[in-house]
Amino acid sequence: MGCLESKDCLILGIDCSTRYTAVGYAKGDRVIGEMALDIGRYQSSLLPGLVEKLLSFVGFTLTDIDAVATTIGPGYFTGVRVGLSYAMTLAFGLEVPVIPILSLKALACDFLFVKNVVVIPVIWARGHEYYASAFESNGNDFIEIIEPKVIEEKELHSMINGISKRRSEQIFVIGDDVVRFRAKPEGACLVPNSTRGSNVAKLGFRFRSEAKCPSEIRALYLREPYS
Repeated sequence: MGCLESKDCLILGIDCSTRYTAVGYAKGDRVIGEMALDIGRYQSSLLPGLVEKLLSFVGFTLTDIDAVATTIGPGYFTGVRVGLSYAMTLAFGLEVPVIPILSLKALACDFLFVKNVVVIPVIWARGHEYYASAFESNGNDFIEIIEPKVIEEKELHSMINGISKRRSEQIFVIGDDVVRFRAKPEGACLVPNSTRGSNVAKLGFRFRSEAKCPSEIRALYLREPYS
């Protein structure tokens, strides 16, 4: 794990928890490449090629990877399973650790260095339900103020309204799935943002102390798959 202390360590970031398949690379906290594609049911077959193609484009090979950072959920059930399975398999083969990243935190990462905001990332669960959490950003880090949960849209709007009334910070509700809302929540700005693979990689470096053996990584689904 000593190599992860170097700001030149190469971290692969993977996120398949939403509609997009996102991969990215960072050397320490510096982005060196990323891509995100809507490839639907072809995730499992195309993900390895995307990882290697982007790696080749930025001038590295698989053996240069020092760690794999991957979102563990919650999110789209099949996507979480595909991304996590590939990340673990790749890490086993390369004999490198896996750094588990909460998908909702990765989705909110673009607001990490924005001061005095509350960020509420949301990912569609099913029907009118969403995975959601809430973070306060102090300009350097996230402070979790509401832990990840499955919540019905009406309750989600009530939660957002309650935060708006209790706090003075600007509130951003982010995620591609905000377009599914039947009504706009009061007191918040909607940002149809997707997760960036480079953000997963950068969070991997930030939380490198949480790196684990691939066999120790577990998904966070929050609910049983819809049947």
